[in-house]
Amino acid sequence: MGNELWLALAIVFIIEGIMPMLVPKQWQQMLTIISQQPADKVRKYAGCLVVTGTILLFML
Repeated sequence: MGNELWLALAIVFIIEGIMPMLVPKQWQQMLTIISQQPADKVRKYAGCLVVTGTILLFML
């Protein structure tokens, strides 16, 4: 189980690094837009991502 956790973490790092590496200006613009949103809206989006990820994890 420990190896799978490290593998998953490595994949997250790769996915998180792709956008700023390939299109840094657009990535910065996206972060600016997100930072201007109300906190409750950002929290709802993040919650949806967590729920979706959890469902996908259990399906696999």
